[in-house]
Amino acid sequence: MPNETRSSGILLGTVIGGTVGIIATLLLAPKSGAKMREELSNKYHTLCDKTKEIAFTVGDRTKEIVSTVGDTTSNIVDSVKEEASSLAQHAKESNQNIKESIESTTNEIKDKLTATDK
Repeated sequence: MPNETRSSGILLGTVIGGTVGIIATLLLAPKSGAKMREELSNKYHTLCDKTKEIAFTVGDRTKEIVSTVGDTTSNIVDSVKEEASSLAQHAKESNQNIKESIESTTNEIKDKLTATDK
């Protein structure tokens, strides 16, 4: 994200600097009022078109980033679900093994007590 913020700052600085440069050039150049207005209008439209192009590019890039983050998040969620399921299955198997071991030990003790009583 820091690189994207830096890139956005550089882009914004370039647009602002370009605009200031264009206006300064037009105002300092010796031209008639009509010619100056026409040139200002042309530069304004060019700047608007470039701004729209940049906005569309930023929008498309944002969509790509959102899609990538969504896909990555989905993959992480799936991995966590699989791991949790695996752990739950392992816990059930361990619980069953402990239960069987306790039952076996209990039966052995009962058998030994029964044998001792005889």
